[in-house]
Amino acid sequence: MDPTPPPPFTRAEGLASGWTERRIDGALGRGELTRVAPGLYAPAPVWEVLRPWERHLALARTAARATPDAIVSHASAAALLGLPMPPTPPQRATMTLLDDSRTSRDDAWRQFHRGRTPPAHVWIRGGTPHLVPARTAVDCLRELPAADALAVVDGALRRGVVTTAGLRAMREHERRWPGIAVADDILALADGRRESWLESVSAWSFHRQGLPAGVPQVVVLDERGHFVGRTDVAWAEQGVIGEADGRGKYLADAPTGEPLDELAARRVVAQGVRESRIRDLGLEVVRWDTSDALSGDDRLEVRWRAAAARARPELFRGRLVCSCCYRDLTDCAEPTWTGRRWAS
Repeated sequence: MDPTPPPPFTRAEGLASGWTERRIDGALGRGELTRVAPGLYAPAPVWEVLRPWERHLALARTAARATPDAIVSHASAAALLGLPMPPTPPQRATMTLLDDSRTSRDDAWRQFHRGRTPPAHVWIRGGTPHLVPARTAVDCLRELPAADALAVVDGALRRGVVTTAGLRAMREHERRWPGIAVADDILALADGRRESWLESVSAWSFHRQGLPAGVPQVVVLDERGHFVGRTDVAWAEQGVIGEADGRGKYLADAPTGEPLDELAARRVVAQGVRESRIRDLGLEVVRWDTSDALSGDDRLEVRWRAAAARARPELFRGRLVCSCCYRDLTDCAEPTWTGRRWAS
């Protein structure tokens, strides 16, 4: 008998690999298989231990196998590229139909989009067609919540899988498509120096509340030029630095076998020591977490304005430099979107 297809698998895949209708139904009855969606199954012990995004990625790979006339796209394609995504995945795999004129047939586990897809927008990876990253990023600009879309674009720029010119060309290709109007506002904030979904979501929250964007990932040096730390974002003119605190921040690169709670506690203490040194240099620090960034109220604005009011930037005795080039912030050549054109 052929091996069971990768989970989740369709009924047709199961039958092609040697399962019978009776065997599938029996395995479902005994709890050996779980029904992921109508006509879609996975071995229960395997499926139950997968985290939400692992399940979504598995769903997207199955969609690619089972739907030869469509290509995984939008949020599912961004996740397959390893770009920053929100904690909760979409319920369905997102795909773009190759035949733009064909009737959509969304079902319980696939959502289909239509849009002109010239050959230049398709690349083949591991024998499977994918949309090029620039197409994926701009599709996400149109379809995802703005904060999540900014995280996708920031991540794509950071990974080097898109360029500013490529995003500009793709935005022009989709200029008449639904949802494109918001793209310029998001691209105006895009910055490949941001390192996490939370940093990008926070940047959008600051923008939405009318606050300055700040410069991501800034290195703080003391008066002798010695390294003090690297902060998530800095507002040099206001004398304020910001830290977006998610649990993952304190568990990055965790050694195998070390208790995570103990590791996180030590890193929180180290963060506090670093923050004290930064304050000693004359800067103010504002901190927030995911709930603050996602809240619909003004708590983040209030906290930031309080820090700015306390700050005395004229007394700062150190130096702030960009993490991407180690130049002073005013000399950094990081390219930015200026509304209708890219400039560096």
